Amino acid sequence: MHKWTETLKALNFSRFVIFHPFKGFWELKREKRGTVLSASAIILAVIIIFVIRRQFTGFVLNNNDPNEMNVLFQICYVLCPFLVWCIANWSVTTLMEGEGTFRDIYIASAYALVPLVLLNVPMVLLSQVLVENEVTIYTLLDSISIIWTAFLLIIGIMTVHQYSMFKTIATTVITLVAMSVILVII
Repeated sequence: MHKWTETLKALNFSRFVIFHPFKGFWELKREKRGTVLSASAIILAVIIIFVIRRQFTGFVLNNNDPNEMNVLFQICYVLCPFLVWCIANWSVTTLMEGEGTFRDIYIASAYALVPLVLLNVPMVLLSQVLVENEVTIYTLLDSISIIWTAFLLIIGIMTVHQYSMFKTIATTVITLVAMSVILVII
């Protein structure tokens, strides 16, 4: 029972992290406010919302054929890039004197994904009632969720590794190159 209580507290802490990223990511790392289980729950929520979004977005905005949906592909669509990001970032930051462990990177990266869950739920619901002229509302929410997530990811990586902003951006670019190399090798 203690494990579930700790996990629920850690999940609840994600609300603090998304609105106070510097202090939130600091506490995730230094005070161990996040857990691997809570981070995995966030990733599972992202996977579920992406499956729901692909399947149930309103027909005005959904170009996908519901009969052709493959749930395993959707799971891989979220999980593979996330895991490759964590592996590549850990590999790069190990060489660039980053302080974060693989666990820290995994947790911080997962907590950075929370805006995707929070904004995609209303987006799916909104897509059911939007007409073609109101698509910009949906697009705006989608853009906000992506920008917010990217911002949180950069702040999370910067905090976890104790980098300056310049070194964080350089490391992020190198991590993206490393991800490409990993995917080519696979």
